Amino acid sequence: MEAIRTVFSPKAVAWMLVLIAAIAVPPIVGGYVTSMLILIAIWTIMCFSMNLIFGYTGQLSLGHSAFLGIAAYTFSLITVKLHVGFWPAFLIAIVFTGFVGFLVGIPALKLRGPYFILVTLGFAVIVGVIVLGWIDLTGGANGLFGIPRPNPIPLPGGGTLRFDSLLSMYYFILFFVVLIGIFCHRLVHSLIGKRFIAISYNENLTESLGINTMSQKLLSFTISAILAGIAGVLYATYNAVISPELTHFARGMDVVAYLIVGGAGTMAGPIVGTLVLMTVPEVLQILPYLKTLINGIILMLFIIFLPNGIIGWFNMNLGGWLTSRRAVHGSA
Repeated sequence: MEAIRTVFSPKAVAWMLVLIAAIAVPPIVGGYVTSMLILIAIWTIMCFSMNLIFGYTGQLSLGHSAFLGIAAYTFSLITVKLHVGFWPAFLIAIVFTGFVGFLVGIPALKLRGPYFILVTLGFAVIVGVIVLGWIDLTGGANGLFGIPRPNPIPLPGGGTLRFDSLLSMYYFILFFVVLIGIFCHRLVHSLIGKRFIAISYNENLTESLGINTMSQKLLSFTISAILAGIAGVLYATYNAVISPELTHFARGMDVVAYLIVGGAGTMAGPIVGTLVLMTVPEVLQILPYLKTLINGIILMLFIIFLPNGIIGWFNMNLGGWLTSRRAVHGSA
């Protein structure tokens, strides 16, 4: 009985409706909307990555654009110049990105507050300079092109699953969004996730309970880097072209804005925040160079009036309404 209630709980039903909409809408709308949904899906993965280290562990990193770029360039170099297959290159790129995240996290996570933020920001700037300046390897300002799509997957019965169309790439990337969303949900509700959350509330108190906070922060940071790496590989294979702009620290700040607007420390926050801040400028037909300004204004307004984000505000108000309803029914 309890299992049935869990499956048909309001949250579970809402998530199922969102998934059904995500599957059903793209074939109906045009190619432009589908391409926008693909970019929203990729940046949602980046937002999941930031949510893990910032929303649940309480460590604000401005260097995640570096991990996005490292994975994208690693994957592109391996496939384009070494002609390695898609899936081996995918695995190598995300493992390498996670290893870099681990190495960066060892010294950076010993710092706290603004010092950690500045170190991660500096790391993103350094990676951006290397990518732009190492022309022989990365192509410099011209970037890399000719990045391949995923290899066809044979199906039982002689069929083949191909990824040569826009719609097929959308479903391919949506699969990773769902997979990473489930992974993050299970992680934050596990014992490890509870440790992450404890660190975000009070690191000193958590350490006094015998928990090695450094190792837990390093684990969170490494997993977060891997998730950002997956987003980088997906962006590279979808776009077929990458440039140094991908590693710019402003991309990491965009992700922080998405998360704050959606609601840090919530599962739906990365999806809602990315959808809102990427859709609003497109709907209003705002010029590209004004998008950052508009996002900054929206972020400022949310910090002032809705510091918990859209989902945080919704949970607080809905939770209060449900509590009052239960109290009324209980007294009746």
